[in-house]
Amino acid sequence: MFGLAVAKTYLQVNPSARLLVLDSGKSLGGTWCAERLYDDLYTNNLVGMVEFGDFPMDFETFGVPPNAHVPGSVMHRYFTAYAQHFGVYERIKLRSTVTSAELLQGGEWHIKYDVEHGADGEGVGKQELIAKRMVLATGTTSVPNIPNIKGNDEFGGHAFHFKDLSLHREDLSEANNVVVLGGSKSAIDAVYYNASKGTHVDWVIRGKHIPLDIYVAV
Repeated sequence: MFGLAVAKTYLQVNPSARLLVLDSGKSLGGTWCAERLYDDLYTNNLVGMVEFGDFPMDFETFGVPPNAHVPGSVMHRYFTAYAQHFGVYERIKLRSTVTSAELLQGGEWHIKYDVEHGADGEGVGKQELIAKRMVLATGTTSVPNIPNIKGNDEFGGHAFHFKDLSLHREDLSEANNVVVLGGSKSAIDAVYYNASKGTHVDWVIRGKHIPLDIYVAV
């Protein structure tokens, strides 16, 4: 959401600027991109608390009533509509992962990035560019931190980061027991998602430390 806001504001101030947004996802939205959505995913804030001041999440358009939590699917629609409304959408290059950014002597940035091709990303193209300015808006927890657990190599079940839940719905539906490691909102979501479906859940939190990432083992 911060990357979209920066891109939109920069275009308003500099409408003739050449602007490119690089996003490694298959769709925009970060946490709320389409490929990370699943049933029963909601924000932990009420409508009106998770919107941009100049682009209201009105009921007529998005269908979320007052004092209600916003579904993940609506957050994705909202960010997409925001980017389209302010002319940012057509400047986004999806499935593009920055591999390096070097500050040159003249103050410009030499940026290299990989672009995935094909439905499953089986092909990768190398791209590079020179930019006068660069903004990092990747988020502090955009890359999963999966701990190295002793015995993981011998584990016969499925182990994955919760951001990939949409890819493992069938695995979870067949599980008799799920272990959730972590203490953040995503951990709470993982526990609720499985427990509400009648699956036994063991929730593990490391003492007083509340990790920002979670790990699900089935």
